[in-house]
Amino acid sequence: AIESFEIVRRRLFASEVDYAAQDAVMDAFAAMYYDNRGDFPSNVSEREYMARMRAAYPIHPELFDRLYQDWSTLDRFQRTRGVLRLMAAVIHELWARGDQSLLILPGTLPLDAAAVRNELLRYLPETWAGVVDTDIDGSESRPYQIDNNVPTLGKYGAARRVARSVFIGSAPSVTAQTVRGVEEVRIRLATLQPGEPIPVFGDAIKR
Repeated sequence: AIESFEIVRRRLFASEVDYAAQDAVMDAFAAMYYDNRGDFPSNVSEREYMARMRAAYPIHPELFDRLYQDWSTLDRFQRTRGVLRLMAAVIHELWARGDQSLLILPGTLPLDAAAVRNELLRYLPETWAGVVDTDIDGSESRPYQIDNNVPTLGKYGAARRVARSVFIGSAPSVTAQTVRGVEEVRIRLATLQPGEPIPVFGDAIKR
């Protein structure tokens, strides 16, 4: 899996890495995971996981894990090629928007952008288009309305980010599996950036 991370990074980003920035980002995430150990999966503050984060930088390994472990179970999803095509659309859209996130997480995927939305929907049944537009992202979606109506959530786009994380973690399912769930600790892992208040995102999850 780490080799796949490296392939994606080499194909989609310049070869020069700002190691000072990388170290600062790793330190910030490590501190957040260590200081809030009960809010995240138990293994993320361990040295091995931080090595995976460094290998995947500037993409969070949780996003790769969901794509390679869950989405790759779907018919027609080609692991390396599918991930490359999706991440190319994601990175371009985030760059065009001037996104300042420290890492690209499931919660930062701009599913309101047609190129990103359509790239994921191509692997799901047609009924998912309405689900995404109503329950996940976009100006007519419920999470968007929640963020607009609750200033503490809207400051971080918390409801939309949580909804994206739930979608990325639960949408892909196969015939042998009737329900795929996502634990709250994994939603927080897929959503939170250092310096953001964890209770705000807990409120978004409840809503």
